[in-house]
Amino acid sequence: MGKAKTSRVKKINKQSTKLRRQGKLKLKRNKKTVVKSKYVAPPKPYHDEEEEVESDHGESLLEMMDPDDLEFIKSSIEKGSYSLLSGSNFKNERKLLKRKAAKEEDDEQQIEDEYEKRYNEDEPKKKVRYLLPIKTKDGVIKRTIEEEEVKSEDEIKEEPEDVGNDESVENDEDDFSGPVNQEKRDLTKPVSVAEMLAWREQTIAGYKYRIGILASNLLENTQEKVLNISRLLEIYDEWHPELQLTLKKLVALSLLEVFKDILPSYQIKHQDDPNVKLKKVTRELQNFEKSLLKGYRGYLTRLEKLASKLFKKKGDTRIRTKQDIAFGELGIKCLCELLITHPYFNYNKNIVRLLTPYLNSNYSTVRQHVYNSFRKTFISDKKGEITLEIVRRINDLVKKKQHAVRAEVIEVLSSLRIQDINLDKIKEDELKEKKLLEHKSRLINLSKKEKKRQKRIAEVEKELLETKAEENKKARETLLTEVTKVVFTIYFRILKSAPSSGLLSAALQGLAKFAHCINLEYFEDLVKVLDNLMNDGNLKTKEQLNCILTVFKILSGQGEAICIDPNKFYGHLYANMFNVDLGKSRVNCELLLECLEQVIIGRRKKLSQCRTFAFVKRLAMIALHQDHHMALACLTIIKQLLQLNRSVNAMLDVDTSIGQGVYLPELQDPEYCNASRTALYELNLLQRHYHPTVRQMAEYIAHDVPTTGRCSIPPEISKLTSSEIYSHFDPSEVIFRPSVPPPNNKETFIKFTGIADKELSQHCNDILHSDISVDFSILFNETVRNNSID
Repeated sequence: MGKAKTSRVKKINKQSTKLRRQGKLKLKRNKKTVVKSKYVAPPKPYHDEEEEVESDHGESLLEMMDPDDLEFIKSSIEKGSYSLLSGSNFKNERKLLKRKAAKEEDDEQQIEDEYEKRYNEDEPKKKVRYLLPIKTKDGVIKRTIEEEEVKSEDEIKEEPEDVGNDESVENDEDDFSGPVNQEKRDLTKPVSVAEMLAWREQTIAGYKYRIGILASNLLENTQEKVLNISRLLEIYDEWHPELQLTLKKLVALSLLEVFKDILPSYQIKHQDDPNVKLKKVTRELQNFEKSLLKGYRGYLTRLEKLASKLFKKKGDTRIRTKQDIAFGELGIKCLCELLITHPYFNYNKNIVRLLTPYLNSNYSTVRQHVYNSFRKTFISDKKGEITLEIVRRINDLVKKKQHAVRAEVIEVLSSLRIQDINLDKIKEDELKEKKLLEHKSRLINLSKKEKKRQKRIAEVEKELLETKAEENKKARETLLTEVTKVVFTIYFRILKSAPSSGLLSAALQGLAKFAHCINLEYFEDLVKVLDNLMNDGNLKTKEQLNCILTVFKILSGQGEAICIDPNKFYGHLYANMFNVDLGKSRVNCELLLECLEQVIIGRRKKLSQCRTFAFVKRLAMIALHQDHHMALACLTIIKQLLQLNRSVNAMLDVDTSIGQGVYLPELQDPEYCNASRTALYELNLLQRHYHPTVRQMAEYIAHDVPTTGRCSIPPEISKLTSSEIYSHFDPSEVIFRPSVPPPNNKETFIKFTGIADKELSQHCNDILHSDISVDFSILFNETVRNNSID
C-alpha cells in the first residue's frame, strides 16, 4: 500500500507548533471590536399646554422684542409681580416656566457631576476589561468589567509626594515618607515666646514620630525597607534654622543604632560582570547590598563633615562655638562606636584614617573617645588587619608631627595584644626554612613536570590548613609580627630622636610591657641608652621609674643570658623611693610598686643582704608618710620578703645587729648605707595608725608573720599582692574598707611605759593628758621672728 499523504493543514499546524516552541512565532491576536454607544437625545417632555398654535403675528412680535424685555416678562409671570400677571390666564404659563428653570438647573448639575467624576484625580482610575461574549437566542451579548488601575513601583516613585496629607500617615505608616506638617505662621503679627516653643515642640514631635517609623520598619524588614536609609538622610539634610541642631542629632543617633544592628560582620565585595546571568534571588541580594553600602557611605560622609568642625588647619584662627564642639564630639562618638561594633565591615580603614588625627585633638573628651575605641579594637581584633592599619596610621602621625603629639597617641599602643610574639623565634624559623629550601634545591634538580606536581601538592596542603583553621592563625601571627616591628620602630625613634619630649614616659611604659618581644641583639644597646638618659638628670620621677622598670623587665626574661650589670639601676630605684608621693602623681605610686615587685621579689636571689635590708628599711619609712593603702602595699612587700627570705628577720630584733658602722639613711647607695645596723622601729608607730588594717598588718609583721594565732591576719588579705592591696583599699571614692572609727578622747591615750627614766615618762604622760591649745599661727610667726633676729 502507498504511504498516506499528509494534508496541507496538518503540515501548517506542525510548522507553527515547532516555531511557537522555539519562540520564533509571533502570535497574531484578533483586535477587539469596541462598540461605541450612540448618543440618543433624551425625549422632550410632551405637554398639552405647549401645543398652542402661534400665529405669524406672534412670531413677529417675539422677534421684534428685546431679549432683556422678554426675560423680564418671564420672570414677572413666574413671580406674579403684577396683578395682571397673577391672574388665572397666566397660571399655566407660570408652571411651565418654573418646570423649565428647574430642568435646566438639574441638567447643569448632572453635567458638573459627570465632569468631576471623570476628571477627579483623587479617585482611582478604572480600566474596562472585556470578557467573553455570551450567545443567546436573542443574539450575542458582549460583557465588560471595570477594574481599578494599579500603578507599578517605578510610577509611584516618580510621582511627587503629597504635602501635608495626614491621612497617608494614618493609613500607611510603614511607607511614611511625606514631610511633617508645619503650621503656617503669620509673620506680620507678633508671636510670643510660649507660642514659638509650643510650635517647635510640636514640630519636633512630628519628626521624632517619622524618624521612629522609618527606623523601626528598617529594623523589622531590612531588605525591603533599605530605602529608608536615604529617607532618613534626607531628613538630616533638611534646612530648618530652628530645628537644625536637634534634627541632625536625632537622625545621626538613630542611624547609628540601626547600623549597629543591621550591618554584617564581614566585608561586602561585588564583581559586577554584565555577561554573567544571575538568579533573581541573587540579583535582589546584590541590589540590597549595594543600597546598604550607598546609605552607609552617605552616613559616614556626613559624620566626617561633623567631625571636621573640630579640626584646625594651620593658620585657622576661628573660634569654635559650643554647638560646633558638640557636633564634632557627636560625629567622633558615632564613628568610634561603628569601629568598635563592626571592625571588619567596609570602609573600616577610612574610619581609622579619619579618627587617628583626633587622637591628638585639643579636646580631652574627643581624645578619650578615640583612645577607648582604639583600645577596645586592639583587644577584640581576632584577625590583626585593623590593628596593623591603626598602628601604621599612628606611626605616620608621629612622623608627620615630628613627635609633637600628645601622650595618648603613644599610650594607646600599650593595649596591643602582642605578648605572644617572639621576634627571635620567628627570625630563626625563617632562616631554617630558607636553609632547608636551599639544601633541597642543591640535592634535587626537579623537572618541569615534577615542579608542577610539587606546586599542586603545596596548594592542596594549603587548603587542608585552611580547613583546620591553621592558615588563619599563621596569617594572624604574620600580621602581629608586622605590628610589633612598627611599634618598636616608634619607641626606638622616640628614644633616639626625642628623649626630651613628653612621649618618653609612654614609650618606656610600652617597652617595659613588650620587652620580651625585643630581639636579643638590641638588649645591650637599649640598656646603655636608658643608662645615659638616667645619668643626664633631665628625667622626671615617672620617666625614671619607667626606665628602671624597662631595664629589669629586659633582664628578667631572655636578657638573663646577657652579662649586664644592673647595680646602677638599683641605686636609681633606691633614690627615687622618697620622690614618690600621693596626690596628682598617684600613677608614680603604682609604678614604684611594680618596680619593687620586679626587683625585690622577682630578683631576691640576686640581691645582696645589704641591699635587701636597705630596701626593707626604706619601705618601712615610706609607710609612715603615705596614705593607708600605700602603707599597706609597702607592708605587704615586707611581709613577702619575710616569708621568702628568713635573713630579714634580724631587722625585727632591736638588740642584735649585723655588720659594722652606723646606719646612714640619707646615703643614696643601698649597698653602703649600713641598713643592717638598724631595726624596723617604724612598726611600733604603725601599730597606732588610724586605719585598723594597717595596725593589724604592722602587728602581724612585728610578730614575725605567724600563720595562726592571735596576731595572724585573715587569708583574704594575706593572699593579695601589693598592687591588689593598693587598689582594694584605695580611698579615692571616699570609702574606707573597713570603716575607720572616730579618734579617741584624751583620757584613753596610751601611757608611756617603756621609758626607763621615770621623770621623762611622767612628763610625757602629763603632756598627753593636759589640755594643749596652741595657736600655731602665732607660734610660727614667733619662730620666724626669732630666726630673723638671730
